[in-house]
Amino acid sequence: MTHDLSSLRSQLNATQRQIETLLDAFLGRDSLLPGSLYTLRRRCGKPGCRCAHGPLHASIVLSYRGQGRPRNITPLPEQLPAVQKLTDHYRRFRQARTQLLRLQRHMLTLVDRIAAARVQQGERAFRNLPAPSSRSRR
Repeated sequence: MTHDLSSLRSQLNATQRQIETLLDAFLGRDSLLPGSLYTLRRRCGKPGCRCAHGPLHASIVLSYRGQGRPRNITPLPEQLPAVQKLTDHYRRFRQARTQLLRLQRHMLTLVDRIAAARVQQGERAFRNLPAPSSRSRR
């Protein structure tokens, strides 16, 4: 049982260290833009255009939820590096948040297992206490 407790404590410490590595993502000062860039391919609708029978027109679009509804915006070419950076920061932040949630759930599981093992130790220690002396009641 003490080996199990030792192992659980080691796992708890390791999980805590993993959580600490995520703090950089949360304490950063980079701006975040909740969205993603993708290439949209479509036909323009002109009958004589090459897209009517050949390759579609391609444009890079920012898809994000702005002002409470989904929006697709075509950033200017000179804006693309900055927008890409903002959306990348957001994606990393969200991934770190997801990882934090997973680690916290694992940590709670470990804490519950440690508590159960320590309760078992306490119950064994209680059973091994000397029995109280019997006194007759009058």
